Amino acid sequence: MGDENYKIVDLFCGAGGFSFGFDHPEQLNGLGKLGYEELGWETEGFKTIYALDDYEAATETIEKNFDCAVENSKIQDIDTFSTWDDADVVLGGPPCQGFSQLNSTKTEDLDDERNHLWKEYFRAVEDINPEVFVVENVPRFLDSPAGKGLVELAEEHDYTTVVGKLDAADYGVPQHRKRAFVIGSKQGTPFLPTPTREPTKTVRQAIGDLPMYATDENLHNSRNFSELTKERMKKVPRGGNRHDIPRYLLPNCWKDYEDGGTDLFGRLRWNEPSVTIRTSFHKPMKGRHLHPEAGLERTITLREGARLQTFPDDFEFGTPYQVHTARLIGNAVPPKLAYHIAKAVKSHLQGEEGKLVKSQDFDHGEFLEAERQPVLE
Repeated sequence: MGDENYKIVDLFCGAGGFSFGFDHPEQLNGLGKLGYEELGWETEGFKTIYALDDYEAATETIEKNFDCAVENSKIQDIDTFSTWDDADVVLGGPPCQGFSQLNSTKTEDLDDERNHLWKEYFRAVEDINPEVFVVENVPRFLDSPAGKGLVELAEEHDYTTVVGKLDAADYGVPQHRKRAFVIGSKQGTPFLPTPTREPTKTVRQAIGDLPMYATDENLHNSRNFSELTKERMKKVPRGGNRHDIPRYLLPNCWKDYEDGGTDLFGRLRWNEPSVTIRTSFHKPMKGRHLHPEAGLERTITLREGARLQTFPDDFEFGTPYQVHTARLIGNAVPPKLAYHIAKAVKSHLQGEEGKLVKSQDFDHGEFLEAERQPVLE
């Protein structure tokens, strides 16, 4: 390989957080007060050559941040992906809403049409025939028929697969975000990254240097809230939630509903990682998204959400609309987590092997994890 970069195809690319961690990790250095430094590749990094998504705001975002071919289309409408058969790695996060924990349907009964797009993803893998593929999804994916089907199909095509559930907070991301990953390799036994030894990153480190009040500059902007909503937010103390709001300010549907939803109208905590940043993080009724400072009458801004996802401040989102930008941010793989996956993939491509062990998390014979074998001197 020499000093050439490994080539990437990114399917269901979204804002490109997955690719960004592979392609541009050096741009994360100096983000907020997170202490990121010396991230990047001295030799043999990665280069995204093609990205696909059917969401126009996503492909416009890719065009602003990557030098690669971009296609705004449904994956099932692409006849063949063999044009990109020089790619070494295929990344992808098939839409996960059907597997989301917010979907109350039993895992084995899921029949959302989006749950079948993994088959289109693997059709692309077949066409491209990369050395390695990586799939990201919500944890429930691995408990579903789709997760099992993907692993079995990959094994039939001579890929050695390993699976795991990672929390982004274990990899220097200032956010608890648990996601499932499947890595397949034709070069041997791949492995997922081990948690880093860096101290846990906090909300304060991520956004504490930003102005306390929204400035409407560089996405540091918040929604316009009603006076009633602002009164409710004002009553929530540090670390509090909807249960701290006086009864006379509560909507009727909450007044006699004590169970569930303890994160609703919740404040983030300064000295902890944030909760998972979702696509509706700019709405207080959707989770623990209030700014951590008591009395502040707003949710976190788009910029603060992007910081908690580890997007650098000069990353450009391809839409002027809050709802679309929030969707792009909330759906993304945090680039800092993606970087550590990239490091594991690179080490494997350069000859490092994993050691297969039976996964203890899944009652499925095909689901294996890999312990990273020590490198012999």
